[in-house]
Amino acid sequence: MNPVALLLFVLCQDPAPTTPDLDVLELKNGDVLRGRITAEVDGYVELQLEAGAVVGMSTAQVAAIRRGAGGAVAAAAALPQRSEWFVLHDATGSAVGWLSTAVRPHQDGSCTISEEYEFQSGRRRYQVTSLVTAAANRAPQSCYFRERITEPMLASLAAALDATSGQQERIVDERIVEARVSGERLQVQRLDRTGRRERDLAWPTGASFPLLARTFARQSGTGLDAVLMFDPACEDLVERSYDGGRRRQVVLDGVSMQVTEVAETGPSGRNSEWVDATQRTVRREIAGPALVAVPSNAASMKAAVGAVTIPGALVAAADGAFGLWVPNPAWTALANEAPGQIALACQAHGASVALARLDHLEPGCTLDAAIGAVGNWFALLHPELRVASRSETMLRDRAGIRLLATGRRGGDNWRAEVDVVPHRGGFLVLVCTAPQTAWDELAGDFTFLRRSVEFEPQALAPTLQGPLAEQSAPRRSRPQHPGPQDVVPTSTATSTSTAARTPVPARSPVAPLEPGRGVVRIPNDG
Repeated sequence: MNPVALLLFVLCQDPAPTTPDLDVLELKNGDVLRGRITAEVDGYVELQLEAGAVVGMSTAQVAAIRRGAGGAVAAAAALPQRSEWFVLHDATGSAVGWLSTAVRPHQDGSCTISEEYEFQSGRRRYQVTSLVTAAANRAPQSCYFRERITEPMLASLAAALDATSGQQERIVDERIVEARVSGERLQVQRLDRTGRRERDLAWPTGASFPLLARTFARQSGTGLDAVLMFDPACEDLVERSYDGGRRRQVVLDGVSMQVTEVAETGPSGRNSEWVDATQRTVRREIAGPALVAVPSNAASMKAAVGAVTIPGALVAAADGAFGLWVPNPAWTALANEAPGQIALACQAHGASVALARLDHLEPGCTLDAAIGAVGNWFALLHPELRVASRSETMLRDRAGIRLLATGRRGGDNWRAEVDVVPHRGGFLVLVCTAPQTAWDELAGDFTFLRRSVEFEPQALAPTLQGPLAEQSAPRRSRPQHPGPQDVVPTSTATSTSTAARTPVPARSPVAPLEPGRGVVRIPNDG
């Protein structure tokens, strides 16, 4: 684990009074850690930070150890109060639900963070509430998670009950998960229609809850490497990491702005949140680009459901033979492309992405021969760029060859990566081009494109999946409607070559649903 990232997560640097008995570790990379040394043996040193986290490392990483040198551990800065409201949009761009979030600091320095969303799919309504609490030193205290699924009653039954209860919907499934930290243990309770169950888990030093960790990473703009967290949505300890320091220049609704990208990565994939200079969320992914939250307000977010749209996230070739997921709104799909081609453009940097099918090669052409043809084609289209290297690559789950080309265009250094892979007896070519100065900023987008290419027509109109995981194998294969997931899907939300899958937040079985609108298509992003 990166000790510096952990320190930045636990502590938000503010000046604080000096504590004389603190020890200081000066690392060879220039970082300085302050706390109390708890162990120093055989080339290993362990430092306990004031907030309770313990960092261990080889003394080979340490330039100097100064015991009792002073220099206080910084106190955790109070989180500012915040309330935000969003409309949820699926892969087609349709508004299918709403999300509200809130951060409430308390006078003693502790805080409560909450999220609530509602998602309508077909006849069913999905409602999820999440809440976490943290102490003044940001140590996690408790979490609460409630998931409810309802659907309208039959007209005759609703009419009979309306006079006495006013109830119009019946509960299909519901569960409540509560967890509380007690020393080195986490006490977990689950309540559902089958009753109450309790269990006790080991609570490692430095562990957290996803909602809490994401909020702290967002506020501090720093990273957190591979930390165990209890995710109440899947009721298990999972490993997550956060990258909170990447700055991006984007153009949204014709306005150029700089945002900070906070990326959460776990076993189920990657989700990003864009935060502007005022610490307001500009865009947030719930299930990659397949389900995104767009800012709204408390008065209109619910009214927007079913009434507003944004550009869709999945772009298919004219014949529907393959497709691309648009990484985020920094990229727009170009219209009127030739058959067998898809093109995206990034206005902020003049970068481009193109996915095309090679139709002119002889049947049975080898990959090496295709690479030669692509090299000649690329040289004609981009004479200012020269191929510098060739290496193996992967598009989705298919092996291929990548050409790296560099050169100068308009006085600036440019870079292009050309990936060639077999596809349905022929070949597909993915070309990612950008100024060298913007390459690092856009590299995550290019990586996402490569791992989420849709090679098959079935994936562009995938089998519907349900919001609840089936407990028996035969029922898992039944087509169902989706429900959104809390931040990162609890199960692997990756599409196969034949169907894009949706998140499955709970574990209780439910009956399959009839087809309808509100499909959440999930790209292969994990």
